[in-house]
Amino acid sequence: MDNFFGPGGILSDVLPGYETRVEQVRMSEAVADALENGKHLIVEAGTGVGKSLAYLIPFICRVLAEEGRRAVVSTYTRALQRQLIEKELPFLKAHVFEELRFALCLGSENYLCLRRLDQVKTDVLFDTDETEGLKRISTWAKRTSTGIRSEIDVPQQLWQKVCRESDLCHGKGCKIFDACHYQESKAAERKAHILVANHHLFFANVASGWNVMPPFDSVVFDEAHELEDVAADYLGIEFSQHKLRHLMDSILNAQGKGLLSRLHQVDPFACREISAVTNLVRRQGETFFDELSASLTDSSKLRIRERDFMKNDLSTALTNLADALTVLKESSQDEVEKTEIAALALRSEALGLSLRLILDQQMENYVYWAEKDERRRRLVATPLDIASILKTHVFDVVTTAVLTSATLATDESFTYVQERLGLADTRTLLLHSPFDYHTQVALYVPNDVREPGTAGFEDDLVQRLKDILSITQGSTLVLFTSYTLLTKVYHSMKLPLLELIRQGEGDSYSLVQMFKKNKHCVLFGTYAFWQGIDIPGDALRCVVITKLPFAVPAEPVMEARMEALTVSGKNPFSHYQIPQAIILLKQGFGRLIRTTTDRGAVVILDSRIRTRGYGSRFLRSLPACKIAAALGDIAEFAGNQGNEEGDEYKADVGGEACSVSSRSTEKE
Repeated sequence: MDNFFGPGGILSDVLPGYETRVEQVRMSEAVADALENGKHLIVEAGTGVGKSLAYLIPFICRVLAEEGRRAVVSTYTRALQRQLIEKELPFLKAHVFEELRFALCLGSENYLCLRRLDQVKTDVLFDTDETEGLKRISTWAKRTSTGIRSEIDVPQQLWQKVCRESDLCHGKGCKIFDACHYQESKAAERKAHILVANHHLFFANVASGWNVMPPFDSVVFDEAHELEDVAADYLGIEFSQHKLRHLMDSILNAQGKGLLSRLHQVDPFACREISAVTNLVRRQGETFFDELSASLTDSSKLRIRERDFMKNDLSTALTNLADALTVLKESSQDEVEKTEIAALALRSEALGLSLRLILDQQMENYVYWAEKDERRRRLVATPLDIASILKTHVFDVVTTAVLTSATLATDESFTYVQERLGLADTRTLLLHSPFDYHTQVALYVPNDVREPGTAGFEDDLVQRLKDILSITQGSTLVLFTSYTLLTKVYHSMKLPLLELIRQGEGDSYSLVQMFKKNKHCVLFGTYAFWQGIDIPGDALRCVVITKLPFAVPAEPVMEARMEALTVSGKNPFSHYQIPQAIILLKQGFGRLIRTTTDRGAVVILDSRIRTRGYGSRFLRSLPACKIAAALGDIAEFAGNQGNEEGDEYKADVGGEACSVSSRSTEKE
């Protein structure tokens, strides 16, 4: 790899300002070795290593060396996916690998289906909002070259009526097959050397028996710290009110539209019977989910420990619906109608089976639970032994898997992630960030904030946050572990000279853009903002971590995983909860320094990092940086220098932050 990354290498000729980084060279060599020898590899590469190029170049060299080879790069966040497909890969194709072909892989529901769009225009009764949305989709459909949903902003409910759904696709039998955006994308994927996907699609591919994406023999999992949870989600079973309602509306909705309204070549008596059965299933479903909600009055999630904890007439009704649809299909004289009827029959049978499996609890090593919130009500069965599943269905199947992230190690060790992902004997490589954290970051942990969960903690939190903001005067990201606490603190902050924005007031991307534009802005966020957002420069000068990010131990999947560890003779707190929290803390810390010129402060307002024995494990896992002896010491790193409003603002808030000390000590 020296001919690419070393002094005088290819990158130094084509990438302005490129400097050889030892960590990047070491990673590229390790990736190349794993590919050459057909081995797996785990790499933690700190921010600034340049890990994307470090794995892309060896992978591209590998797939171009032999005709027919293909590799996948899988990410967790959409931001990284876009970075790869819009920046790194086009750059490498333009300047290094002219013959390279790459493609973005998306789930089929991300694509507009032109046939369904035409069908909706004539069949579906829209309200005013949907009529306007349909006009926008129709206009966009005439000019889009990709048909990808990200190009247009429309409600999910409307999009579901016009997107591609795999079981409703007519394939080559479709009259507009040659104009299909999804089929065009699949053709591009089959020609590509590198496929860029996300973890969700990757495991949808695994769950489908490897039928969603073209064949490949090697994969990079970037942002690999999310693999366990994504795999558990996609390889589990779910029965939701949303899925049931979508099925019923697809057959016959409240306005009398849907499949039954479009059928012409079937027995009218069979249609009337389907209509009656559909209405029965709809009523039983409403009753079922009302009863489920009643059992969740004290919690949004409930562990289900007993079999058949609810009466289940709904599975039988769904099976009867599937049988009736099958009879209806046989009466049809039209192949297009038969395709749609058969698809809905299979959906009905699958939904009924999912509910039966969850309530019967016949599957071992699964945790069964229910959830309700403002958006959904559902029952879920989640597999517990993800390590065995990944080993058998992924790592024993692909020749080489490279797992990388800026946060995989805890206590300078990969034991935790190796055990959780079934990679006990896999080679590991730990590469620290090349950034100079001693000169770029000040870390402050106050000693006068009461512990979380004790009386007075929230009051201390509000006061210390006001003190911090009197120094930064904005450009501050405040990270919470619960939306409830976020809301309480947000409403307690009376700071007229600052713009406070919080998660829930818009999508994450829009909130980050608002934050970047206003230097007097403070952004409050929960887990969605601990990772995956990139705010370089002076737009972000301070990250405040309100609590160590321990997952709620009573959360059903967490509780079941901890029980399994206890049964195996391991301490779940030290063996699982602490390492998991360390990885997330490192993610939150990592939001601050994104370039070599960034400077700022991280403030951790959880005193347990000072007082509890495990606190040292968290501190050792963070980059070695300056330690601020007093809150005022962070002004050198995070203060809004030269701000004309500074004196007036500090007079309003007051507190320790008004006096700035030059004392600081290095982290040992």
